[in-house]
Amino acid sequence: MDTVEGGPFTNAELSQLSLLRVDGWNEVEGDTLLTLTGMLQLHIGSGVGIDLVGEGRNVVLMRNNGEGDGPVISVQQWMQQPKYSGPNSAPLGSLGESKLEPGGGYRRLQILLRSLEAANILLGIMSCRGVDRRAVEDDAVEKCVDLIKNHINRHIIPSLSNTGHLGVSVPGSSVNSSEEDDQEVNPDPVSPKKKKRRTSSLTPTRNDICKNMKSVYIPILSTIGLFGTILERADSFIVVNEMDDRLLFTLSAAALSTLTIDASSFVRSDTTSLAGIVQISSMNLLVSIFRRYPRHRSIIIEDLFPLMLKLPTSKRSLRTFLVKKISSTRPRDVSNNIKAESATSSSLVVGDHEFIQPICALVLLFIQCCVQMPVQKDDIIEEGNADDDDDEEADNQEKDNSNENDTSGLGGCASVCNQFTAQLLQRCSRKGEEGGASEFRPILHNLVDDLLSVRSQPEFPAAEMLLLYLSSRLGNDLLRASSAPKNAQAEATYLSTAMDAFGKITSDVASSLLRYRENPFQILPETLSPTDCEAKVEVNRCFCGRDSIDTFMVDCDRCHSWYHGSCIGITKDTVPDVWLCDDCTLQNAVLEQAQVFARGSDTSAALTTFDHSHALRQLLLHQVTRTSESSMNTQAESVREFLIATWCKNLVVAKAQNTPGNFDLDLVRSHAIAQWSRESLQQNQIERPRLSADGLDRITKALIASSELSTSIAKLVGVLLRLMSDDMASLRKLSVKAILQVVNVDPSLMANSSVRKAVSRCFHDPSISVREAAVSLVGDYVIQTPSLAPTFHTPLLERIADKGVSVRKRVVKIFRDVLLSNPTYQGRASAMSCMLQRASNRKEDDNVRDLIFDTFHAIWFDSSSFSHTANLAESKKTTPTGVKTKYCRETAKQMVEVVNASGNPDDLTCLVKGLLFGFAEGDKDKKIAERKRRQADAQSQCKNLVQSLFEILLHFEETRSNQESDGKELVAIFSTLYVFSQAFPELLVPHIDTILPYLKGDNGAKKYEAQIVKNVSNIISRVASNFALEELARLTNGGLPTDLVNIAYKFPSDAVNSAIEALCALVTHHHAKPDSVQEKRLHKLALQVRIEEKY
Repeated sequence: MDTVEGGPFTNAELSQLSLLRVDGWNEVEGDTLLTLTGMLQLHIGSGVGIDLVGEGRNVVLMRNNGEGDGPVISVQQWMQQPKYSGPNSAPLGSLGESKLEPGGGYRRLQILLRSLEAANILLGIMSCRGVDRRAVEDDAVEKCVDLIKNHINRHIIPSLSNTGHLGVSVPGSSVNSSEEDDQEVNPDPVSPKKKKRRTSSLTPTRNDICKNMKSVYIPILSTIGLFGTILERADSFIVVNEMDDRLLFTLSAAALSTLTIDASSFVRSDTTSLAGIVQISSMNLLVSIFRRYPRHRSIIIEDLFPLMLKLPTSKRSLRTFLVKKISSTRPRDVSNNIKAESATSSSLVVGDHEFIQPICALVLLFIQCCVQMPVQKDDIIEEGNADDDDDEEADNQEKDNSNENDTSGLGGCASVCNQFTAQLLQRCSRKGEEGGASEFRPILHNLVDDLLSVRSQPEFPAAEMLLLYLSSRLGNDLLRASSAPKNAQAEATYLSTAMDAFGKITSDVASSLLRYRENPFQILPETLSPTDCEAKVEVNRCFCGRDSIDTFMVDCDRCHSWYHGSCIGITKDTVPDVWLCDDCTLQNAVLEQAQVFARGSDTSAALTTFDHSHALRQLLLHQVTRTSESSMNTQAESVREFLIATWCKNLVVAKAQNTPGNFDLDLVRSHAIAQWSRESLQQNQIERPRLSADGLDRITKALIASSELSTSIAKLVGVLLRLMSDDMASLRKLSVKAILQVVNVDPSLMANSSVRKAVSRCFHDPSISVREAAVSLVGDYVIQTPSLAPTFHTPLLERIADKGVSVRKRVVKIFRDVLLSNPTYQGRASAMSCMLQRASNRKEDDNVRDLIFDTFHAIWFDSSSFSHTANLAESKKTTPTGVKTKYCRETAKQMVEVVNASGNPDDLTCLVKGLLFGFAEGDKDKKIAERKRRQADAQSQCKNLVQSLFEILLHFEETRSNQESDGKELVAIFSTLYVFSQAFPELLVPHIDTILPYLKGDNGAKKYEAQIVKNVSNIISRVASNFALEELARLTNGGLPTDLVNIAYKFPSDAVNSAIEALCALVTHHHAKPDSVQEKRLHKLALQVRIEEKY
């Protein structure tokens, strides 16, 4: 056998050896196998010292600096395959000991490839069961571990992240090289806006190095497929063999470092998928170590936290672990009040899949791999005092879960959850910048988002447990901060982070419960037998909600309902002999389990919802078992085992709490434990029912609704209510905001008397921020539930005069949203009146005044923002002009109501003048354009509003009931018209004859006659200057002057003054002729009025 560079085997020979079956090495003779492993170790040892990225970087620098003994070559020449083997071919060793020549890098790459192939073969030999133990040498294991570590740190991470050029000292570079590195990690050669720096041809920039290093990165990335196989065989080796602790920690540290990869598309377009291969293989390896060596679990958990500070932070690279999302075609039956799930708002979603952080997936896999087989109580009678070490470890776990976890097999899982959450929150709660506290808080935020996104995924059942422990510790930390003295209080930033995470978890639990209440997994009546299922009429019951369109459909063999093949995942070529729909499948499962586990003779009549949950768990277990058998994946097996252990734990809890049910819980528990081992499953070859994706999704959500976390919703909300009455204002504010998150997804929470009392107290809280948070909470609630808005109308009106500017602004926004969404709101008159009073207050803040004016502009002078106009259109029958007319009529009606409620038109006058002519105070340059736009809208709307007001007046006269209260309505109408007479008097000239009869004081409203004639007189005094000559002559020669004079004999001084102003306006009109008979008569009447007023 000829010896090649780096070892005795050629690439072709190593490739042939790698094709041999792994489980066949135990048939090879021991001596032959020992000789082979020795040869493979030579190849592995030759590749351990290679740093291809570092050597390639030096080649680039040597070329640009003119260094080196050999000819100056480029990195592309260095990496190209040589056409001949020259006398100066690079020997083994570092680059400095060899001459720089073309093809030198290619030879180094071949040595590396042969070492990787050799490690792949050697790990396959050592992981084969029954192989000669002489082949499993410590030196061979150490060399394989060193090769894996070096290849990850020197080649994989720099190549995928495009960071091999970082840290290089470039001549002429600035001192802040780290900033320059960050800017040039992913250079954009296409960007035309970047200014190119003028550099010398002999002085390289990091950008030049980055571009040239692609010639090194691309060949390295071609080894990822082989390297993934190496990691898989290392995983198998750990399962079969014991490893030295030092090598174990080296291997785990190298595998953990792959999670820091920030894949750069600058090198290759598929770097993200390549990075995923490396990370998934590394995670599987870490899970095997975690499962195999319980004594090292705490150390591995501690190693996660320094790693978290190095994780990618960009949105594109943060979440790269693919989660297969259940694609349900069922339409959403939940109410519109439920907002989008927290998972979809934060996790990365692409099509029917979503992505989470690899570190989050790794933690969940760690928890799931610690599960052990549950045992019956009879088997653990003498285990309590067996080992002192076990007692010490049990003391570190929470007392509430210790007894249950001992029998369910979840003790190790609970211990990992406890340690991880404790250390994470401990780092987040450090004060200042100590220990990277400010960096761990975003990590907690992202972790909670990811856990909530996979909470309903069957592949990650541990997410529910981790969320339970996390919420418990967050709640305890918040309550502890509530009772802590001032010198020992937690940092405010941590409290905000903790409350935000706690609120997210609580709101997600409330959302899942609401979804299940509105769309429960209903089971058919248990007494229904298969013979009764024959349908008289075959119907389409597909959960997608579509009609029986011209497409392939499948008939249920039990209830004979039809379903679309695309919805249930069946094609024409895969139709089974017997197929049952999800409801019938569940029905059969309930009946079968009732026959086995029911206590009495009646196997179905007394079954409860809790009994039904056993059938749901069994069906979910069937689906997971099928997945585990088809994939033969240890992670899938851990999921199956975790579900069994969780089932057993729930049975123990249910028995202790005497949960009503008809099943024998001990018998059900024995049945669940019997499905633990694969051998028992293979012996009992039963036909497992299949469910559609929709059925699996509904089962998962139903089980989540009955989980321990979901049943603790009252406890979670109770923590928030307790903190709402805390002495710390910051905690009160944060707790109100957390309750707001819950109310946004489940408004029915506000119907709880305890919640409403706590919110009512916060309305009068001494802290402005707490009052603002409480107002925001109620505002979101009344907007989502308009029917209950009157309940909180009075408290909101009180807050419109709050001392806090932010509180007043928030109240104005709430009323604006309510009025725009519900124009017929009962409290609109009082709300508008209060807002107008605030706007007319000279001491009011400019921002609040602007907001009020914007609100009334949107409600009264901008029909496009008035949502009710869609209903006014009456489908397609009404023209746009008719819609605008009806809108103006509705607006005019609202104005009259506001004036009627306030009893004073001055506030409305201030508003209209402000909208039409701008503000007298508080003008700012940045708002000039906005105000001009509002003025233009208001001016164009005034004519229609005046017309609508007169239509309201005429309609009132036609339908009035001649009651005393009619006078108040007339006063409000004329007061509103008086407002427009001050702004646009010319608009009222065509309608002057309509109001003149009201000057006679005979309007059927004795109590309000004085106010009526006063308002009409004021309108005439404002409008008189716009009368034409003919109009003026007609009015003055008629009965108008006489009616004005008669006011002096009938009404008090306020009405008389208004009448005098009207007479003077007519006398001083610019069309009136001087010294005319008409003028003398008017002067005489005016003088008479003044005399009467004097006496």
